[in-house]
Amino acid sequence: MNNILEDGNWESELLAFTLPRWDELPDIEIYMDQLVKIVDKYTQPLLLDHTKALTPSMINNYVKLKLVPKPYKKKYGKNHLARVLVITILKQAFEIPAIRNGIELKIDATNAKEAYNLFCEHLESTITCFLVEENKSVTINEIKRDYDPIQMACTTFIAKLITEKHLDDILKETITTGEK
Repeated sequence: MNNILEDGNWESELLAFTLPRWDELPDIEIYMDQLVKIVDKYTQPLLLDHTKALTPSMINNYVKLKLVPKPYKKKYGKNHLARVLVITILKQAFEIPAIRNGIELKIDATNAKEAYNLFCEHLESTITCFLVEENKSVTINEIKRDYDPIQMACTTFIAKLITEKHLDDILKETITTGEK
């Protein structure tokens, strides 16, 4: 498994990470096994070591929980794929009810396409902010005034990912050097 947390050059891999935008998602409806493969392909670089791979039963649970619309004749479209991508990433840092509320709020304020594309943009810009922009600080007032909840969700997840990676690097170095 080529997980970002296992690779020695995780920062470069993370900076190169992008999610497909809505118009880049398949235009054809796909079956569940195809959905799982596509989501795994795109989210693999962001999966934390302890994260379970996406399974068909997880997707069925997301449908039961009304996080994802029911498939039409056992086929899934862009709306399904986009939601499962977002859920797969955010479930590593948030509980399912918070993810559902966030998705619903953003879609109600815009639409599924715009909400998904904004998520992609915020996730990628958060990575850049953490790994490239030095000495940048954000105040609580800025968050209340200028930050969308989706931006804060992306910040929370990326902070967790980078923290776990950095801790992993420290542990590996400690084991290698024999320090305690």
